[in-house]
Amino acid sequence: MNKLTPLGLFLIFLFAAVIPLCAGEIPVDPMNTQTLIERSFQPSLAYNILLRSVSTARPTTIPETPSPQASVSRILPDPLKHVQIRITHPEPPSRPSPAGPEYSKLSDLHPHVLSRLGKFDSHIERYSQMNGVDPNLVRALIYVESSGNPDAVSSKGAQGLMQLMPGTAEDMGVSNPLDPVQNIFGGTRYIGDLIDRFGRLDLALWAYNAGPQSVKRKRLPLETKKFIPNVMRIKGILDRSGS
Repeated sequence: MNKLTPLGLFLIFLFAAVIPLCAGEIPVDPMNTQTLIERSFQPSLAYNILLRSVSTARPTTIPETPSPQASVSRILPDPLKHVQIRITHPEPPSRPSPAGPEYSKLSDLHPHVLSRLGKFDSHIERYSQMNGVDPNLVRALIYVESSGNPDAVSSKGAQGLMQLMPGTAEDMGVSNPLDPVQNIFGGTRYIGDLIDRFGRLDLALWAYNAGPQSVKRKRLPLETKKFIPNVMRIKGILDRSGS
């Protein structure tokens, strides 16, 4: 008897308690099962024995010495458990405000070009009124032809804000096409003459870009085919903005 180990005593005690349970005489008490495991010297061994002998009584937990890290994880709540991650798209940077309040609604146009146009507003208004031309048509022509650069020169030799060819500039009384005031005067006069001559704005723009002979011959270059609707689009934006 003295040679029996504590484990042997435990097994004798355990089988004495389990045999009636297997016969269905005594209902299984989960609390007693848990108490047996907690008081045993080897909880894992006792847990395995109980699982094999009693299928209806399953201990809830195995008492064991938790590691420091495990203890902390059970005590402290997970800080990310209830965090909701929202994916947001940054708003596009707002465009700089164009020069002058009259251009506050022109978000579809380039603000730098509008800033250049604003410098010549007084000349545009004056010569447009003098030649019976819509000022926004002149602004649209300057926008498309030179982007408001008074020193612009094309590969074909067109010069200035409204890209006047040397012969056209001479016919319109312009001695220096790179002078912004003279250029606006000559370009406004020229588009006014073309509108009177052809009676339609689209034909006048065709002649302005490709020459009157191109309209007479009904030869529409690809560049002019893009030029006409582009000028009309810019003019439409300017008209809707109330500038």
